[in-house]
Amino acid sequence: MKALLLTLPLLLLAGCTMELSEKINSDYEAVELPKQQLEYRVYLPPQYESQPNRQFPLLVYFHGGGGSHRTWGAKGGLGERMLPKMETEEFGPFIVLAPSVGRFDVIAGEAERVLFDEVIPTVRRDYRVNDTSVAFGHSMGGLSAMMLSLRHPQAFDAVAAASPFAYDVSPFEPEERIAAFEQQYGDSFYLARWQSGVAGKFGDMEQFAAYSPFEQVRRLDRKLPFQLFITTGTEDQMGLYPQNRLLHEELVRKGIEHEFLVQEGVAHTTIAEPKLYEWMNAQADRIRVSGSAGGN
Repeated sequence: MKALLLTLPLLLLAGCTMELSEKINSDYEAVELPKQQLEYRVYLPPQYESQPNRQFPLLVYFHGGGGSHRTWGAKGGLGERMLPKMETEEFGPFIVLAPSVGRFDVIAGEAERVLFDEVIPTVRRDYRVNDTSVAFGHSMGGLSAMMLSLRHPQAFDAVAAASPFAYDVSPFEPEERIAAFEQQYGDSFYLARWQSGVAGKFGDMEQFAAYSPFEQVRRLDRKLPFQLFITTGTEDQMGLYPQNRLLHEELVRKGIEHEFLVQEGVAHTTIAEPKLYEWMNAQADRIRVSGSAGGN
């Protein structure tokens, strides 16, 4: 397989509305929920109209902090950059589902239920999706991919998380534990963002632990039914490298098979690594050939 050449900026996007690419066909829907709205776009591969009898694997793309359901299909964005690889079938081609409940909000609670009980089944019904499902996200999206796949292990056949935005601490722990964590890893803007903006969205330690990738892995009592790939950069400016390594070590302790790719000298831009897309493509091909798809 040829290398996938990507040069991508850090996906912490400005507050302006992203202009959608004219090169990618997509459909928009929204579901009204108490106090929020679950928005999603379905992006169609270039072969969708020209090959009307063909089914395609589903890629559920979780955007990073500052993004939205439009991020995948933004002009000059990741979807547009991957389009030539979809055309030559070096990547996918996939039908891409991109859900969002807010620029910096994780999908949980009622939005989570609607995503898995209504949105994904609707996409499978209304579009030519085959039995293969892959979850993919970067940064906050990597957190979502990890968090939701662990809570719904039968939903995906493969999960790829690039620099997942998760720290092994919560605002509900004793002050001395939080202080020790900050002393060991540093008290940063990003850690504060995690404590208030992500972990703090849950009402108490029990609710937080039900979503935290670290706590979910510690509670695992069986092997995961999906393939897992995590990648991280040693120079991540958010302090995520030691946290991502801790998550890797927890998976090793639990005997959970997975791939862990360390990108030496790379900051938060781990989404530019070609091996990430080669892995997702290989998983979709493996499942198609073996016929061992899950994602139901």
